Amino acid sequence: MNYKEMLQNSLPGWNGRLAAHHVSYLGDGHVHRAVPYNPLDPKVVATKLALMQSVGIDVVISTWQGIYAPESNSDTILMAKMCAEVGMQHALLLDPWCAKLGPPNGVVTAPSTQNVIDSLSASSAILNASSYVPEKFILDFNTGANLGTLAKQFPQYDFLAQGAGFSWISIPPNLTPDNPACNAASVANLKSQHSNPAMKVASFCMGFNDAGMPLPANVQSMTAFLAAGGKRDWTQSVWGGPARILYSYEGEFAQQQIATIPPNVPIVALVTWDDVDECTAIEPKVAEAAGVNWATL
Repeated sequence: MNYKEMLQNSLPGWNGRLAAHHVSYLGDGHVHRAVPYNPLDPKVVATKLALMQSVGIDVVISTWQGIYAPESNSDTILMAKMCAEVGMQHALLLDPWCAKLGPPNGVVTAPSTQNVIDSLSASSAILNASSYVPEKFILDFNTGANLGTLAKQFPQYDFLAQGAGFSWISIPPNLTPDNPACNAASVANLKSQHSNPAMKVASFCMGFNDAGMPLPANVQSMTAFLAAGGKRDWTQSVWGGPARILYSYEGEFAQQQIATIPPNVPIVALVTWDDVDECTAIEPKVAEAAGVNWATL
């Protein structure tokens, strides 16, 4: 039984498409956990897509940082192209950096709607690819951009707001991580999101753990991290602040989330395929089961 069949069995009446959230910035040189491949190698992308298809995934949703994040942009262009080649669909999720990175040369600014407009305007290779989802969904991960302005600028696309048009697991504040109460609060929040009649892309995850802030604090590159001894603070999130943990409890957590999904949503998304920083990635387990050795591709 693959993930899509599991979802169909667990959610009677649902007959939509299964998506997987893919992070497009694994090649940017920053500190990432256990990525043994070059994500911009077409052979690697082909293997990723074959693994996705083997477990029932129909759609890849790329977390995209815009045209001023060159590795993320190149990854997303390649993913859109290769999805078309293998008959899969593709969509964009606008990362907050998509609104923060702008000209010249990717300067960090205050979140700007114009930065997003600039990126989308220059991305015909992604948006016009034959793989793009027919509904023309573009998911906005709380970028701060004005979605009304974006909708007027790009009327052929349907901009989905986080928590309304698409869902995402929420880690409750002020609760001790790694306990059933923390999981229950997350499930309750997800149920509230899924009750929105505008929901188009529902979601669930197997677990979440963003512990392991690289040391020294604020180190960014893998080279500098290794030179400093490769140490992490496991009490702190990779993004800063206290670590956030939601354990799977032998699969119970995923089933609790699936039970909140309305069976009429067209897309249900796995969070995530390969976000190793937050330990939501299912790719390692799928690759291991398939006997994939990334080093010998």
